[in-house]
Parts: sequence; C-alpha cells; structure tokens
Amino acid sequence: MDIRLLALVAVGGAIGASLRYSVQSSFEPDSGPYATAGVNLLGSLLLGSIFGAIAAGTALSEGAMAVFATGVLGSFTTMSAFAMDYLEFSEESGSTALAYAMVTIIGSIGLAWVGYRTTLELMS
Repeated sequence: MDIRLLALVAVGGAIGASLRYSVQSSFEPDSGPYATAGVNLLGSLLLGSIFGAIAAGTALSEGAMAVFATGVLGSFTTMSAFAMDYLEFSEESGSTALAYAMVTIIGSIGLAWVGYRTTLELMS
C-alpha cells in the first residue's frame, strides 16, 4: 500500500464529507431524501466527467485520481444514506421506495454517462 496515496484519499475524503455535510445541512430537516439523492446524482455526473476527460486524453496522475475520484467523490456520495432513505420510504409506501430507488440508481448511471459523454465530446 502506498502511504502517500492513502493520505491523499484521506484528505479528499475529508473534503468530500465536509461538502456533503454542507449540502445536506442546507436542506430543511423534513425535506426527505432530496439531499442524499442530490449528492449522489451530482457525484455521479462529476465522476463521469473525470473519466470522460481521461478518455479524451487528459492525463490525471494517480494522486489526482486518489484525491478527487476516490477521496472527494467517494465520500461526497453515499450509498449508506441512500439505503437508509430507501428503508424509511419502504415503511411508508413500497411504491415510493421503489420510485426513489429507480430514480437514484438510473439517474446516477445516466448522469455518469452524460458527464462522460459530454466531457469526452467537449475535449475531443
């Protein structure tokens, strides 16, 4: 294990977690899962953009990938909060829980693709 890369992931993780906390704190407490869905969708778009830039020939160092892709975006997005939101929804309404899961999963994959393709096209 490369200690330097581990330290970069940790720094990026602190930044991403702080950003996520800031975003979630800006929502009203009773706003439901909108903050979680928002950070997951935005994070997917940004990660797709990073990989689109790489596919277009942008050279990102292993350190930059450790900080931004693994650290910042890995801690900014949150599967555990998504899972808890889903469980809370499922206690109220199975159809609402299913809709939330579908929007989050399909939306995240779709936005990763949009970020990837858009960045690739803009940089090619």
